Amino acid sequence: MSDKKQTRFDRGSGILLHITSLPGKYGIGNLGKCAHDFVDYLKSGGQKYWQILPVGPVSSGYSYSPYSSYSSFAGNEHLIDPASLQSEDWMKTDILAHLTEKENVPVIDYTSIESEIKLILKFAFNDFMQNRSEQDRISFESFCSEQSYWLDSFSLFKALADKFGSLDWKSWDEELRNRNTEALNRYISLMAREILLIKFTQYLFDRQWRKFKKYCLEKNILLIGDIPIYAGMDSADVWMNPDIFQFSEDLTPTGVSGVPPDYFSATGQKWGTPLYKWFENNSNNIYTYDWWHNRLKRLFNLVDIVRIDHFRAFESYWSIDPDSSDGRIGRWERGPGEDFFNFLKKKMETLPVIAEDLGIITREVTELREKTGFPGMKILQFAFDQQPENPYLPENITDPNCVIYTGTHDNNTSVGWFFNDITDHQTRNYIKSYLKIKNEEEFLWQFISIAISSSADISIIPLQDLLGLPAEFRLNTPGTSSELNWRWKSVPDSLNNERMLRLRHLCEMAGRKN
Repeated sequence: MSDKKQTRFDRGSGILLHITSLPGKYGIGNLGKCAHDFVDYLKSGGQKYWQILPVGPVSSGYSYSPYSSYSSFAGNEHLIDPASLQSEDWMKTDILAHLTEKENVPVIDYTSIESEIKLILKFAFNDFMQNRSEQDRISFESFCSEQSYWLDSFSLFKALADKFGSLDWKSWDEELRNRNTEALNRYISLMAREILLIKFTQYLFDRQWRKFKKYCLEKNILLIGDIPIYAGMDSADVWMNPDIFQFSEDLTPTGVSGVPPDYFSATGQKWGTPLYKWFENNSNNIYTYDWWHNRLKRLFNLVDIVRIDHFRAFESYWSIDPDSSDGRIGRWERGPGEDFFNFLKKKMETLPVIAEDLGIITREVTELREKTGFPGMKILQFAFDQQPENPYLPENITDPNCVIYTGTHDNNTSVGWFFNDITDHQTRNYIKSYLKIKNEEEFLWQFISIAISSSADISIIPLQDLLGLPAEFRLNTPGTSSELNWRWKSVPDSLNNERMLRLRHLCEMAGRKN
């Protein structure tokens, strides 16, 4: 392993909340006032970390899942704050008049939000092109130049997807499907304004993100981002880089991603994304590594720490036949392992990463994580199988270089888990005995307390757990296409100071301070 050692993270506490789940005024959380207010909220509670989910663009085809983005580099236009956009010097159109206020609505209506956002972005683009200053022009062109390594291909992909009404590039004309240079140049010329609008949208996202990130730093709040291990089939990444994926000559996947049966699903999960070519030959191997390096470099421009989703696949990954209906039938294939992280550590000055080491974890996976020095994850909801050696029990955490969660975005809320999922009286009594509570009403805060007081360097509490929300407020149910997945949004009145001050007291008692 590289001689660059992984830096331990400061002992502290944080909240898990995706930006879309903030109480946004126009029906979805964004990078404006609601994000800045939440930073203040975290600061008031002595929190040091804010963990978010991936911030790439999402689509209806994948139920707006942030883990199924059509770009590993672009930002989600839904996160652009209309009020901040309205205040730009070059913005003359009253775009706010075209928006519906939905601050107190607890469910995101993506259909209406998409149409409204698309409309105001067109207004903004027209106003910018007509009213921009010379400094504005230089700023935009500098952004396009600096980010061209991903922005050019993404903007072309998105423009083509809009033109053909589908992100499924396999359904496009053959010359575009195969990225014929002459055809691409022809469409670049024909759709020059549409492509420029897409670049402008990313410019707006970048401007607002930088202001948001600066505010986080001023308040000493560190952002923990999230990177899905795989790229979506219907994405700019796969369309532009087919050589790094396991495809046949006709660009059909020879194997797709997923996991065998586990805690979340008795039939496993078939994610369906193409798998990487890690070992086909040396040149492709380096190309895959370089693509990953660029991907991480981009994300580290946005956040302070990156959680790598499905870390175990770097040791070995589950390969499923594309024709299989679920994840039960597959095979384990060797991943790039230590060599990959050696490459990254040589390329990057620091690599502040959290490894999502959940699922079927073997000795080899644990050894790889330990060699990297990355902290793993401990999920408190997984601790109560009544086995004293359970690795998620706080007393069994022997290495503090880890992150403890009451639950994650894929778990039920802790209240929903305890009162709905735990139906066995023996298990329920075991949990009550472990928590040293007599009344079930005491469950929530004692559950949070043992996570906060654990030896883990970082403790993370999902906002739903802090608010004591029941099962219907969970963010995602893995392996399902529920219409409620990824749609929960908090409302302003729920973010009261009493709960945050109580959390602050627990953190101070446990030596976790901002």
